[in-house]
Amino acid sequence: MINFEKRVRYAKILNPLKDFAETVVEFEYRRDPLTGRNTTVIKGMIEYIRRFLKTDESLLSSLIESTRTNCPFCPESVRSKTPMFTPDIVPEGRIENGDVVIVPNLIGHAERSVLAILSRQHHLKLNEFTPKIFLDALTAGLSYLKRLFKLEPNERFPVFVINYLPPAGSSIVHPHMQILVRESPFFLVKLLLDKSQEYYLRFRSSYWSDLLEIERGRERYLFSESGVEWLAPFAPLRGIAEVQAVVPGRSNLLELTVEELQGIAYGLSKILNFYHQESLSCFNVIILSGPLDTHLDYFDVNLRIMARPGLQGIGFTDAWALPYFLWDGEAVEEPEKLAERIKTFLSRHEDI
Repeated sequence: MINFEKRVRYAKILNPLKDFAETVVEFEYRRDPLTGRNTTVIKGMIEYIRRFLKTDESLLSSLIESTRTNCPFCPESVRSKTPMFTPDIVPEGRIENGDVVIVPNLIGHAERSVLAILSRQHHLKLNEFTPKIFLDALTAGLSYLKRLFKLEPNERFPVFVINYLPPAGSSIVHPHMQILVRESPFFLVKLLLDKSQEYYLRFRSSYWSDLLEIERGRERYLFSESGVEWLAPFAPLRGIAEVQAVVPGRSNLLELTVEELQGIAYGLSKILNFYHQESLSCFNVIILSGPLDTHLDYFDVNLRIMARPGLQGIGFTDAWALPYFLWDGEAVEEPEKLAERIKTFLSRHEDI
């Protein structure tokens, strides 16, 4: 069954910040309960890097103004500067839902790579990402998936991705979401599917159901919103304010109900409001799905959201050799402390 394994190791140094007094440095290694991937929790690191997480507001304002004029996603340009779908997929050329517009990607990352333009506004503060924005985007995204899957049933593996602002990997400031679909699953999706199946065959139960059963009521559990359950992962993938959500009993995106889409939308908005309070400006989201053509008893739709460094002239990045080459995770604070701060924030802002 699920084990939350961690090992604590220590190193001694003569610390120049304490007149070279002997100091014990603690390292906590956590093992992801499903995949076995290692994550190092570096206690106190969040305070050391906090100055890199804040955005230079004057630099951001300059970036917003300099990119607004030629932005293809702004309302005055979207119809003349974005691609259209071929008539066999979307006869009307583009999919629109509220302020959301879905268009093909000029330079995609998968066979079927499209973009959901999330807002008419060229830039949004994180507390301006409303549940309606996400709900309209998710609904429009599912409309695209249904049309594509009917026409090309081999395109079975979708992921929804948000990269917001350059430090999060976005080349366009205007808020947008990528919808990537291909015949074969992305590596992380395949890993989670394979490990979930192994767990199911071994224990005759779903890892995701067991995880939620264990975490409910524990310190890492955050909240439930319209059937979607939110928590701080025991072993984060990357680790700046990373939060996870699970949709119990739904193994692919086409199975999601309107209520569950609302649960994702409202949950994302809550976490982004918390990020805003923490002076964070950049973030990534991934929403992961099993294959669209079958229901899997051993896998649940799940997502991750994490903050990224702020926009600054020095160009600090958290993307370095350890996660890229060594494939280890790293968390800059204990997930339990992050969860405590999120719950305290939400308890003080119940209107969010």
